[in-house]
Amino acid sequence: MTSNQFFVDRLPAGETKFFLDGDEHFHLARVARAKPGDRIWLTDGRKKRMLTEVVSLEADKTWLLPVRLDEEDLKTELILGLGLTRPATMDMIVGKATELGVAQIFPLMTARSFRLPADKLIARKSRWERIARAALKQSKGAILPVINEAASLESILPDLEAQQKIFLDESSQAYFRDILREARPVSAILLIGPEGGWSRKEREVLTAANYQGLSLGGRILRTETAVVSALTLISHFWNW
Repeated sequence: MTSNQFFVDRLPAGETKFFLDGDEHFHLARVARAKPGDRIWLTDGRKKRMLTEVVSLEADKTWLLPVRLDEEDLKTELILGLGLTRPATMDMIVGKATELGVAQIFPLMTARSFRLPADKLIARKSRWERIARAALKQSKGAILPVINEAASLESILPDLEAQQKIFLDESSQAYFRDILREARPVSAILLIGPEGGWSRKEREVLTAANYQGLSLGGRILRTETAVVSALTLISHFWNW
């Protein structure tokens, strides 16, 4: 069995044998029904994955033997900023962004974003972190995105730096496909507005901050469609 991946806070360094406990042990032993000799992947979400072999299973832990350590080497580190949209849509986007290798996610409060009270935002952040962990395990990736506190667009712009800075803008005459043909950047920020898009003032603020407005084409896409389309193109051209 090598089809399963499990999450750990820290991968072993130098140990000849170590154990997995808690929820991941329970899932491995009771759900995946692992047995001695099976091989499973572990990740710490910090670009590393370890192939291990099950040695033995006890009531509260599974003993594992390291086999091989791999590192996920994405050529472009990607930050995603996303205007807050409906909770179910945000949940789906967080999962897909994790599958596609995003390093950080910034939920953005914009002029047209979905409104949630502060206590609900805290609860949603915890939920998004759980969704990201599940997506990382399912996709066998090794990058667990940092999910930041929701903040206004204006407040985060001074602290965000990358070689390539992009915001999706359906009114732009420049196209997303064109930048993919340019030299691969070491880092990139992709900002996508909520349902309803960016306001005129937000477009002006982004342009003044040296973000390039780009269009995905002639159709008006839902936020989740735009996110998956843009991230898939970036993954294909810059990271695979």
